[in-house]
Amino acid sequence: MYYPQIKETAKKMRQNGKSLGDIVKDLGVNKSTVSFWCKDMVLTESAIKKIKTHGNKKSVEGLLRYSELKRKERIERNILQKKEGALILDNLSERDILMVGLGLYWGEGYKYENCELGFTNSNPQMILFYFKWLELWNVKKDSLLFRLTINKFFRKEESQIKLFWIDFLGIKKEQFSKTTFIQTNLKKASIKNMEGYKGILRVKVRKGTSLRNKILGAIEHLSNQS
Repeated sequence: MYYPQIKETAKKMRQNGKSLGDIVKDLGVNKSTVSFWCKDMVLTESAIKKIKTHGNKKSVEGLLRYSELKRKERIERNILQKKEGALILDNLSERDILMVGLGLYWGEGYKYENCELGFTNSNPQMILFYFKWLELWNVKKDSLLFRLTINKFFRKEESQIKLFWIDFLGIKKEQFSKTTFIQTNLKKASIKNMEGYKGILRVKVRKGTSLRNKILGAIEHLSNQS
């Protein structure tokens, strides 16, 4: 049994545009009771608009909370799956690195270009792995030559992009040849998401013909095995 003033307060709140849920929360009254009290009320246009606006706002807030929860769950799931993938490999042996590098060179390395030993890619981590792989062939950093290929849209960022590669790979500015600029169409949406743009880097080994033949021989052996 509720006091009459509680009922009147509930009806007044409803008339002022409060949702049933908010009335229940503020007065501590059962929702079915509040609904019964207010069922025959004729609400003003202003009150109806407030109730709808508040309801839409709560729906949006609820959707945002749900989306954020799912986003966090997805991130946690991705982190866990990556850890599981890393555990499958554990520590790589030199042979493991050698085989992965051969596969990498098979797909991305120079095989027909003027007998040069070269590799071109835009992924910094892949380039870094390629460095580690070359060490197995006794290739040192100072015997490498580099050339950047950059979209003309990023011409002004050439020095900054080159500096990134110098710092990331621990190499010297003098090892770079003249940058190549290319013209490709970039959509506005793509440009906004290209803060991490680093161009394409070619890594070439000085006097690498002999080593290139060994690598291609190893790849040919792999091909015959398959």
